[in-house]
Amino acid sequence: MSESLNYLASHSRNLESILQSYRQIGLTTQSVFLVLGSFILSRVLESDSLQIAVFLEMLLLSMTVFSLLVMQRFQKVIIARGEDVNWWHKEIVKAEHHLPNAERSFTRFKIHQSRGKVKKTQYAPFLKDDGEIDKELIEQILDTDLEQIRKVINKYLFRGIRLMWFFIVLLSVASIAVKIGILVHG
Repeated sequence: MSESLNYLASHSRNLESILQSYRQIGLTTQSVFLVLGSFILSRVLESDSLQIAVFLEMLLLSMTVFSLLVMQRFQKVIIARGEDVNWWHKEIVKAEHHLPNAERSFTRFKIHQSRGKVKKTQYAPFLKDDGEIDKELIEQILDTDLEQIRKVINKYLFRGIRLMWFFIVLLSVASIAVKIGILVHG
């Protein structure tokens, strides 16, 4: 492997490691917030005192807002680091194109990841030894696995966490409404 390709691969690995660390920190933080939110919800549900329940509800709402803000910021950082990793991957594919076909392992792996989404005629230029590769073709090969993997992590996982917060808040508000109804109607 050429020195240039080693350099590119090294930086790609470093950024991928940072990206995974940010994901872990973000998910761990959200897990802690959700556990605390669930605990406060249980206190709201169990409380016989409306004043205590309302105080806990305000605490829960504050924690929910704070958690969602933190998650939004982490999501932006994760997406930005993912774009950085993509940049390095594009550079690796470009550099590998100057190697013999048998030595283009990263390119073949990316083609393998994109199978079924990219036609053979679209990835055939990556396996030829002549000419340059079109930037759009590189992006197409690299972006197909992003649709599969990163969409789940970057979008659906965070949407799921937002949905959990929604249900926690909904249950706590419903509990307070029931407590108020009991007080009003005796």
